Formats: sequence, structure tokens, C-alpha cells
Amino acid sequence: MATSSLPGLQAFVTQIELQPLPSFAAADVLNNPMDVYHSYLAEHLQALVECDPNLVYNSIQPSKTIEDGDLDIVLPRLKLDGIKPKELAGELLKQFLPHPLFAAPFKDGIHIRFLFSTKNIPRLLLPYINDRKAEYGNFPSLGLQAEPETGQKKVIVEFSRPNIARAFTADHLRSSILGAFVANMHEAMGYSVVRVNYLGDWGKNLGLLGVGWQKYGSEEILNYLFRYIHDLYARMEEELRPEQELRKKARDEGQDTSVLESQGLFAERDATFKRMEDGEPEAIALWEKLRAISIEYYVETYARLNIKFDEYSGESKVSLDSEAVGLVESMLKEKEIWEEQNGAWVIDFDKHGAKLGTATIRDRNGSTTYLLRDIATVFDRLKTHEFDKMVYVVCEQDVHFRQVFKAVELMGRPDVSSKLQHITFTKAIGSTSHLENAQLLGDILDQCENHMREAIATSPEQYQIAKDDDAVAKAMGINSLIVQELSLRKGDANGLDLSLLTLSEGETGTNLQLCYARLCAEIASLGLSPSPEEILDIDYSSLSEPPWSELLRLIARYPDATLYAFEKLDPGTILAFLFRVVEELNVCLAIDEADKEEAVGEGSSAGSKYVARAVLYDNVRQVLENGMKLLGTAPISK
Repeated sequence: MATSSLPGLQAFVTQIELQPLPSFAAADVLNNPMDVYHSYLAEHLQALVECDPNLVYNSIQPSKTIEDGDLDIVLPRLKLDGIKPKELAGELLKQFLPHPLFAAPFKDGIHIRFLFSTKNIPRLLLPYINDRKAEYGNFPSLGLQAEPETGQKKVIVEFSRPNIARAFTADHLRSSILGAFVANMHEAMGYSVVRVNYLGDWGKNLGLLGVGWQKYGSEEILNYLFRYIHDLYARMEEELRPEQELRKKARDEGQDTSVLESQGLFAERDATFKRMEDGEPEAIALWEKLRAISIEYYVETYARLNIKFDEYSGESKVSLDSEAVGLVESMLKEKEIWEEQNGAWVIDFDKHGAKLGTATIRDRNGSTTYLLRDIATVFDRLKTHEFDKMVYVVCEQDVHFRQVFKAVELMGRPDVSSKLQHITFTKAIGSTSHLENAQLLGDILDQCENHMREAIATSPEQYQIAKDDDAVAKAMGINSLIVQELSLRKGDANGLDLSLLTLSEGETGTNLQLCYARLCAEIASLGLSPSPEEILDIDYSSLSEPPWSELLRLIARYPDATLYAFEKLDPGTILAFLFRVVEELNVCLAIDEADKEEAVGEGSSAGSKYVARAVLYDNVRQVLENGMKLLGTAPISK
């Protein structure tokens, strides 16, 4: 019987001998089994204290860990006059009647703690998860407009942001992986998601690359080698370095640098970029070729990370669209937000009540700046996508994005500014010590895959799922990379460490993947696949004791974990949950391994405990798979 509709869920709870499911405004019983328990407990509590139903419901919360229980009543939240919380706890404990969903409660200070009945949790939880499968843990209603019939909210998630001329750094990698997670989270919560890669495809660095092309370019090589673009740019950076050092020395001595910047390679670079901005056909044709080659490479390489962008945008889009830039400049001028300073146009944010310094909008040679292009992009996307929210996942640059958001607000659009969010993280340090001359994204992924291959060749017994299967070895390398990057806190400056990539114990991607594969093998060995109807009639008494009951109580909390991860947009919650499941699951599988003297049998001849375990393990597999996909990994079942 389907539990995915309210009538179906009501019929289901009646079938498992429960009273009709009570209704509370804050409960989301169709997406979270914890809310089913929460609702029954709130109904029971309300009958004892006769408070406002919403107050009663909100006085109950999930316990922090399953060691503390499953649900807590926080007594001060009931706001009952004339009785102290600890005294109230004693009174209520005397009045609570036995309930089929709960074991006997116990007092803990100002809390009354409840454990789920281990007899009934599999009967309620396993059909609930089985009905939802890949949707378990999702909250699709969160992504609906205030008036649901008008459809989904739209979110733009901008991440990765590589520069088509420069190296793909550890920070671009972290932005790619974290940004993909942020996009996946919004999708799981019902949003319409637009994944945007905002390429660094404009600016003076492209002018420098253009100068290099004029000097050393080879059409034949360019046609097939993306790496050539990077090598050429690196050569030009070396040639420019002496001039940059002279300019720095002049600045340090308080001298005017305009003369230095008007000659030599500085001047060539700026002139080439100006020709691009002016739309000269030859300059634009070269730029288009460089950009097309870059995007072709990135589409193919991001796919190895399980990432697909909906849009490859860039600074060039608004730079070549004079309407978008012109609109921003006219608004800045109309509201007297910008001012002229030494021949350039700037915004002095301090004058507008924001301690963000002074930022240049247009250089004194007339070129647009990074800030102006980002502001124009906000309005361009608003026009194109009519977004409800836009999230930038970019390393550091906190001041820059605060300047963008403040400028939008000063332009009279606080409604737009409030829709913008920047997720930052600390610049990675030390990655290059673990990677050998990795300049491109493909270089990083190749080294991760090769490192995993070497580990498998050295200790094949530890990596049975990848033995003699290079595709599995490569996928394991990428999955481990994703988990390692997401394991880092946003303030953690540690870079990618290949030595941690292949660890098969602890909180690593390799351990997570190996446990998932081991679970799939155990399910296959049991050879049991009950139908949804049969699941309701299985004898689950063998799951009423630890560690199986602990595993059940854990997977009931998965929707709470996804909800919290969405609120914080932090993968740490999902990772911590998955590794806790792995820990408990390994205990269960170890017991199974030691219990092999009992014949499993085949089909319906198997013992009832193996049928129950098969259903439990298949639902645990589903929970692990859902969480791993949310992180951006591709679970391997072999």
C-alpha cells in the first residue's frame, strides 16, 4: 500500500494497528517518518497538558544522537505556569500510557526522552522508505512558490569559474565539487536549478593571451590541443613579469605608474583587450575560438566528476552586451552612486554606509572591470531567468561579492540583492605538493585515478570490487576525491592529499564506497526480493535487538539530515550521517559473516530473519545511495 499520499499513509497506519495519524501544521509526514512519530507523541502529550497544539508540537525535538533517545520533550517550551520543569517531568512520567510506537520514557533534567519501539519501527519505517526509494530524504514542497500552483522556485547556482587561460587550481576544484552539492541539494528540495559555469573568458588576461597568439600562435596546434592555450599564457605571464615588478616598485615608492602602464607589454595587452571590447572582427574571432575550445574540453572533463552545467556563461556575455553594462552605469549615475577618481569611475562604498572601501567600475582607459561585469550579470540573469535565488560558490572574494550585493541594493533593488548569496571557503594551501604539475582539471582527475589504480594493484584483496576492472577503479578514484573535498570544512585550508585518497578505513570515500559494495553483495547473496505487499507481512522480530534496531533508528533520521544540510548548505551533515550508518552497518555485516553456518536457503525457504534482514539491507542501501548521489558521487554496486 502506497504511503506517499495522505490517504495512503492513513490507511497504512491503520493496517499496522495504529490510531489515525493526527494532524499538526508543522508536521511533514509525507516526507519525514520522524514527523509521524513526532505527531503521535504530540497528540499523546496534548491530552495530558491541554496546551495549544502548535506549542505542544514545537516542544518536541529529535534527540541529538540516538544514544540520547529518539525524541525529546523540552519541558520549558510548554510554558506552563505554576510548576517547575523537573517537577512536571515527574508528573508526566506517571501519566504517560503505553504506546505501540514508543518504549517507556525516561526523565533527563528538563527533558523527557523517548525511544522508538523496536518492535514496530521496522513495520512503519521499511515500507515508508521502500515506497519513496530515490525520493526518500527529499522535501519537494520547499521549492514551490508561495502559491504552489504557480510552480517551482528557480535557483541559479554559479560554481567552478575557471579562467580559460590560466591553470585550474585546487580552489576551482573545490568550487566545482561544493557547487555541485549545493545544486543537488536545491534539486532535492524541489527547486528548478540552473547550473552555471561563469568562465573567466574576458579581461586583460585575454588581451595578454591575444598578444601571445600574435607572436607565437599556431592555428594547427590550437585546433586540437587545449593545453596549448595554457602553455601560451604561461609564457606570456613570464614575459610580463619584469614589467609587473617595475610597476610594483614604483607603487611602493609612491610614484605614478601610468607611464609604465602605457608602454611595453602592458600597452600591447591593454590595446588588444580594448580591440576585443570594441568588437573588432579579428580580435573577436580569436576570442571565440579560444572560448569554444575551452568549453569543449570542460564539458568532457566535468563529466568525469559527474557534473553537467546547464549554461557556460562568462564575463564576456555582459561585456559584449552594451545594453546590460549601459543599464548598470546609467543607474549608478542616476542615483549618484559612482564618481570619477584619477580618470577612472569608482564607487566609494564607505560614503554609502558600507565599510567596503573604494572599488573601480571602469578603468581610466575605459575598460570594464570585474565588479562592473558581475553587477551587470545579476541584472542580465534576472531578465533571462527570473530567478528566485542565486548562489555563488566561489573561493574567498567575500569583499567583492559584498560589493556586488551592496551596489545592487544602492541601485534601488534591495529585492534583488536579498536573493543573492555567496558561499565562500578558504583558499587551499599545499595541493601542489601532492600533485605533479597539474595545470588542467584533467591532470588532477588523472592523478587521482592513477593513484587509486596503484593502490588496487598493490593490495587487490582490499579492493575486490575494482579487481581487473579499470572503469570501477577510475570511478572509485573520482568518488574518493569528491568525498575528500567535501569533508573539508569551509574554513579548512588543507589541499587535496592523494595519500588519503585510497584509505579504506575511517571517514574516506574509499571506505564509504567499499561498504556500499559490500552491502550490495550481501543483498545479492541473500537472494531475496519481497514485493511491496509482502514487506507488510514479514516477521521483523529478529530486527528488534541491536545492532539492527540501531541501524533502523539511524536511517529514520536521514530526512532530518538532508533538511539540516540544506539549511546550512554544508555537506558535512550528510557525510557525518553516512559514516555513522557505515559504522553501524559494518557491525551488522560482521555478525552476518560470523553467522554463515546457518543455511540461508533460497527464495521463500529462507529463514524469516534473513527475509527481514534482506528488506532492511535493501532500504539501507537506498539511503546510502541517496546520500552518496546528493554528494555528487556515483555509487558502484559491483
